[in-house]
Order: sequence, then structure tokens, then C-alpha cells
Amino acid sequence: MSEPQTLFVPSQDQVKVAVHDYGGSGHPTLFVHGTGLVSRMWEPIINKLGPDFRAICVDLRAHGATTNPSNVSFFDHRMVADLTSVVDAFDLQDAWVVGHSMGGATSILTSLERPGAFKRAWVYEPIIFERKEDRPEGAFDFVEATKHRRSVFPSRQDALDRYGSRPPLNEIHPDCLETYVRHGFIDQPDGSVQLACDPLLESRAFEQFLQEGWDRLPLVEIAVRVAYGGAGSDRPSTAAAGIAERLPLGSLEVFEGSDHFGCFASLEQVSDSLRDWFIAT
Repeated sequence: MSEPQTLFVPSQDQVKVAVHDYGGSGHPTLFVHGTGLVSRMWEPIINKLGPDFRAICVDLRAHGATTNPSNVSFFDHRMVADLTSVVDAFDLQDAWVVGHSMGGATSILTSLERPGAFKRAWVYEPIIFERKEDRPEGAFDFVEATKHRRSVFPSRQDALDRYGSRPPLNEIHPDCLETYVRHGFIDQPDGSVQLACDPLLESRAFEQFLQEGWDRLPLVEIAVRVAYGGAGSDRPSTAAAGIAERLPLGSLEVFEGSDHFGCFASLEQVSDSLRDWFIAT
């Protein structure tokens, strides 16, 4: 596919949100990434969707090509502010939005900040959890693990080989994984590559973003398809049915045999699901 036009949209906290616009006459459709990932890894799926979609990929703060201060905050729905800034910059009305994990949650909550901007949303395992207690034992162990994620590799090929050979990223289709590695790392002077999303910022995003959202789901007015991996046993997978039920216009779709990265596992299955949700219904 052709290279997108990349522009930078000002947001809160001196953040400049990188937006990759693929152009065309199709319906404006935002694609948003999960924590630690990049929006352009949707490209192999976008390529299969065809001209009905005008893809606009958005890198939220601390991710991808977006620039921000090193002490950037994620409190008070700052990522929602980032996506809202893009909505305003493009003057979106009745757009479609696609989001994975944290990007799915951000997409849903942005619809509340800008009524009318989105007509429909397709989200895969959005990170919106019911908080029955302040910090359920063991529920957020992954946050601590994220802090110790390896951030530097000798080369992109080394990173690709490592990610593709072990869980959880080996679930991702090779084309999407290669795109993630290509755009999710920064070249270093010594020839090595470093993650664009610092693991400490990634963990901070988890800690600060997972504060609220559940109570606001009944206020969402747009139709939302909540997809999830049928093979998943962690909270992002098990919470999906409750999220869909809590949304006034929510519906549920299971990707049998998939886990948290199932929206990047089968290009055909995901592109078919998107076309069915946005065009056929």
C-alpha cells in the first residue's frame, strides 16, 4: 500500500499526536493501537479492506511517531484528549473507529467527549474493567512485568525473531508483526534499535489509564461491536461480554481460538468482520 501522509496534531501536555492519513474517497475510519504497540500495524488489514475505507491511523501519547515530554501523564483520560484532538483537527462527523485494547477503550470514551463524531465502533478486548475493589490481588501483575520488558535489540530482525517465537506476540500475523517492528522502534547511533514506547511509560499508561470508564459505558450512544478472543483467560478477554452487555447498542463477537492479539492474527477474519460491521449491517 502507498505511504500515508503523516501530520502532527497538538494535544494536551505538549503532546503532538502522529496521524497517518492514507487518503482516498472511502468512509473516514480511525485505527487506534493498544498499549505498547503502534497504529500502523493495522496496515496489512487496512490493505484488505479496499476503497470503502479511508484509513487514518493514530499514535497516542508515548507511542509510535507521536512526540511528548518524558514525564507525560495518562491521568484524567489524557489519551482520550489525544484522540479528541484528532477528531477536531479532521472535523469528523459520523466517522468509524477501530481500536485494540487500550485503543478500543479510548475510542469508546472519545465518543462521549465528541457526540456525533463517530457513528460506529469496532473494538477488540477494550481495557475497561469493573473495579470491585481498589486493586484485586494479582489482577495487575502484568503492569509490573511491563516495566521489565526488553527495550533494546541489536537489530529489527533480532526483535522480530524474538517476538515471533514466543507468546504473546507470536499470535500476531507475520505481516502485522513486521509492520510493528518497522515502526515501533527507533534507530540508535550504534546500530541497535530501541522501543519507541519506553516500557516505563507503557506501565505508567496501564497504571494511570485503568482508573475508570466502566460507569460511563451506559452513556455511550453509538453502536459498538465488542470482539474478543475465545481462547483468552485474562481479564481483557473475560470482561468483553460484560462490556458489550453494558453498552446500550453493544454486540459481541468471539474469535474462536484467539487471545488478546487475535485482531492481528488472521487478516481475512478481521477484515471480513470489519466489513460486516461497518458496511453489511
